[in-house]
Amino acid sequence: MTGPRVAAALVGVLVTVAASAQLGRTPCSAEVVGIVIAIIDGDTIRARDRDGQDLGRIRLLGIDAPELAHGESPQQCWAARAKARLAQLAPVGTTIRLRPDPTQADRDAYGRPLRYLLVDGRDIQEILLAEGQARPFWPEGPGTQATTYRQSAQQAERNGRGLWAACATEGASR
Repeated sequence: MTGPRVAAALVGVLVTVAASAQLGRTPCSAEVVGIVIAIIDGDTIRARDRDGQDLGRIRLLGIDAPELAHGESPQQCWAARAKARLAQLAPVGTTIRLRPDPTQADRDAYGRPLRYLLVDGRDIQEILLAEGQARPFWPEGPGTQATTYRQSAQQAERNGRGLWAACATEGASR
């Protein structure tokens, strides 16, 4: 390639990378071992890595838990229970694994890393779905755990577990 062609190709690559980053489609980073430092709500935690670096808020990938009250928005049915259950499954101080999904964006619209949360090898999102603490949710279309998560949520709904029993009209509308 000649100088101008190399320069044009390089500019094209840089524009593509910049556009992907703005869309949150940067390549997913590797699995991280960390420590829970706070439970924000039923589908968001705060964590730090082994070196003590704050990883910020981590959005649990594949689920959507009812929202706690914030601003003018009232608390949704089952929100406090979903947060409490996540706190039981991954208490502050727990060692965790945060695993990305190559089929999903690295971060959500709010800049939070999207990750699967594992504690002692257990998939926390699957547990929350099976108990009716949350609903399946995929920002980029079905993720690698979509089939498992959908089955767990459907069984919870059929059996009237968690929010499916307590929030029948809200649970059905989402």
